[in-house]
Amino acid sequence: MLLQRCSGLLCVLWGTLLPVTVIGVEPLPRHEYDQRLYLSAGESPDFRQRFVDGNNETNSVFRYEPRYHWRSGETEWHRWDAEVRGKLLVAAGQPSSLQTDDNGRIREDEHYAELRDAWIRRRMLFGQPSMSLALGRQTYKDEEGVIWDLPLESLNLDYQSTHWRAHLVAGQQFTTFRSDDSDLDPRDEDIFRVLAGVGKQWMPGHWWDLRLHYQDDDSGAQIEQLEDLLDVRDFTGYWAGVRLHGEGGKATTVGYSVNALFQEGDLVRYEIDAVQGLIQSEDRIQGYLIQGELFGRLDRLSWRPSLGVRAATTDEPDYLVSDGYFQSRVQSNRRAGVADLSTGPLGDLLDYEMKNIAYAAAWYRQQLWPRVELEVLAGSVQRLNDTVRVNSPIRNPLVEGETHLGNVANMALGWQSFPLAVSERRQMQLSARLSYSIFDMGEAYQRPEQIHQILFVIAGRW
Repeated sequence: MLLQRCSGLLCVLWGTLLPVTVIGVEPLPRHEYDQRLYLSAGESPDFRQRFVDGNNETNSVFRYEPRYHWRSGETEWHRWDAEVRGKLLVAAGQPSSLQTDDNGRIREDEHYAELRDAWIRRRMLFGQPSMSLALGRQTYKDEEGVIWDLPLESLNLDYQSTHWRAHLVAGQQFTTFRSDDSDLDPRDEDIFRVLAGVGKQWMPGHWWDLRLHYQDDDSGAQIEQLEDLLDVRDFTGYWAGVRLHGEGGKATTVGYSVNALFQEGDLVRYEIDAVQGLIQSEDRIQGYLIQGELFGRLDRLSWRPSLGVRAATTDEPDYLVSDGYFQSRVQSNRRAGVADLSTGPLGDLLDYEMKNIAYAAAWYRQQLWPRVELEVLAGSVQRLNDTVRVNSPIRNPLVEGETHLGNVANMALGWQSFPLAVSERRQMQLSARLSYSIFDMGEAYQRPEQIHQILFVIAGRW
């Protein structure tokens, strides 16, 4: 009798809870579509000229990215999902990599369609909601772009939980997947890569991450590429280090981020002598990069003023050969700026490679009106070894014995719309930024000049 009563009570409770459970969990859509639109226009220095002479050229970018996402089920516990993302780009003039929000230079007046991402993922791996395995063309970018920022045909084992995260990626870029029949850049061919990381939230809002980027480059030995100087060096080695970041506080918020990377590997250089014989030399490369930022924000004030400083340095090369820290072509230094649109650590104009340089900058940001903010940045760039060149779009020759590359100022006005409901499940988000940049070249340049840039960007997703 007691067993029957208990069974009856359980049935009543089950019948009571079941409708609540079913109604309370909203099913996920099996198919999702969204799209991004990006428009940029401005006047930038003509970096193709040996000396700029104060001349600017107009440029513009139109980028449209449709995305389709599929799930195998309507609950959070679905086992499979897949995604395809395309890109249509039309560029006029010579925009920068920061302006196009894309790693790599855009050629003048370029236009093409591209397959950006195409992958399929197995979720709930080994029955664990935190583990997944994805295969296909995937895009990877770290927060500051200092260790990876690239699309990669790869296998990605990922783990995400509340306090831990980890991933292991292995793959290689095989082609551009573009409509203009352009081949993969010779400098990016035949490079096998491993991206790995593990991180822990050691206290609320504060993380440490250990990261590794290994590459095995064997692309430069082809004679046909050397004849046109398309790929004259290969690097097989790794970048490894730690990233610390977090913020906390209530009325006053303090935040920080630190990247410390060590690089080691073998750099092989190729050249062809007068009788078309292949000559190669090999050097052991070791170097480091340290980058940090510290800021404070007064959240108790309606205009939420923020003040921060950021700085970075590499090691100083000892010789004219590239024996110190350098970045590969898939490391960009891009980061989110005002209105969450991509910019550089020194604003929208400068795009130095982190090699043989150090910089320091201070910035101030405040909210002018709801969803409108202003940021002002000022900084300085130095060359560490005054006999070794630096890598940047500026073609003004450098002078031996001088280290000061120049001072930069950047002012940006950003706006973000309140999310607008397009349908029951879809929202529209708009962002815009207007910036003005000025760079006053230092004594390290043969003919110091002052260059300017004005840039307007608007982006939307719906």
